[in-house]
Amino acid sequence: MFIRCRKWHNLVVEIKQLESTKGFVIYDLPEAETYVGPSRLGAKLAPGNAEMLVRHQTYIFALAEQRKSGATIGLKVDPDDTDAAVNALSEELASEFESQTLLTSPGLRLNKESLDPVLRYDKRNPIVKENNDGVTFEDELLAIGAVTCASFFAKPSENWSVSIEGFNQTSIAIAREIENQGGSVTRISTSKGCVTGNFDSSTLADAWLEAGASCVEHLGDVGKAWEIWKSDVDAIFVGSKPGAMSGEGAQGVQGTPVIATSAAAVSSKALAILRKNNTPVAADFLTGVGPALAWWTLEETSQDELRSSTSNVVSEILQETSNHSDGPFMAACYKAEAFIDSWQERRPFGRPLG
Repeated sequence: MFIRCRKWHNLVVEIKQLESTKGFVIYDLPEAETYVGPSRLGAKLAPGNAEMLVRHQTYIFALAEQRKSGATIGLKVDPDDTDAAVNALSEELASEFESQTLLTSPGLRLNKESLDPVLRYDKRNPIVKENNDGVTFEDELLAIGAVTCASFFAKPSENWSVSIEGFNQTSIAIAREIENQGGSVTRISTSKGCVTGNFDSSTLADAWLEAGASCVEHLGDVGKAWEIWKSDVDAIFVGSKPGAMSGEGAQGVQGTPVIATSAAAVSSKALAILRKNNTPVAADFLTGVGPALAWWTLEETSQDELRSSTSNVVSEILQETSNHSDGPFMAACYKAEAFIDSWQERRPFGRPLG
């Protein structure tokens, strides 16, 4: 059964209420050839809170010029009921999974093992899931996109430094790529606070893999979380949650380039402030384009080829959008929307902003 969620300029996002278990599936653009997005689990999940996850992926596909759409699955059950819910989901939507119409990945409170009954249908290039010293190649591609943006906007000298807000598994890959391009990480934050120092990627990886969000307590004196917005670095990566870059944070970074690395990490208020201050903002749907470029490539395509194609595509889009009078974030939106307009009757209302 489908229900209408919200009308956006005559385009209605479709929500399918699951019949075999409590939950829903959100599909963004009508008649897309493929729908892709995370699966999340939680008794209190609400479709409205997932809209930007879906739109983020839709805009990634648009920048990659793919006629695909964002989606997300929400299982509204307690963790104890995970196995039963996933098995029910797998059976109910088997035709969509088997035909590759709907593809998903582990999100909130789910992992590869718990979602296996669904993931086993996924025929995307398995190279993206290969483990490279604690991070997936998919994370590596996102890191390449993000650091390419940071390097472009910061125009770093031989020694440059960055901050990483919301340090997590993907941040390990970002830290490694920063080192590959001659930079260093001098500040990170998690939900436990902020820490400043001179951190090599190995130290950060070991701390995160051992302690998760508490890694900051192993790295130095922990300060307030807002200290991550200090402007004494060449770029700031933002990716803990939607709206992680708030209006207050935007005031703090001044002219330091902001690099969004997760869905809707920059709030609409923050973007307005950053635009007013002429602060460069790399869109989350630009930094995340690498995996989408890799998912349907031939299996014989090498990691080096995929790294290179990601860097090249991101660089080309930056060259095209960076000097727009409305700023690079909005210019990336316009580029994505122009492609959506080329195959959709109506453009969805609502951009990937927290």
